[in-house]
Amino acid sequence: MEVVTPTNARKNLYSIIKSVVSNNEPIEIANSKDNHGNVVLISKEDWEAIQETLYLKNTHVLDQITSHEAEETEELGEVKWDII
Repeated sequence: MEVVTPTNARKNLYSIIKSVVSNNEPIEIANSKDNHGNVVLISKEDWEAIQETLYLKNTHVLDQITSHEAEETEELGEVKWDII
């Protein structure tokens, strides 16, 4: 992951945003003094994908899908599709 200072981020914000969106690669904006206050800039698309994955994991739907994939079965009747 690329790391930039807050000063460089401020100077190059537009190009950093464009890079994050076009490359789907996050960029860390890091304070050189310590790790407190560091942030990671990601695209909205990536953020929404992370949120969806966390939702599926927290509702155990992802576990059910993974289990069905491991069983190599076509039957998906046990997945609670109404909660997705």
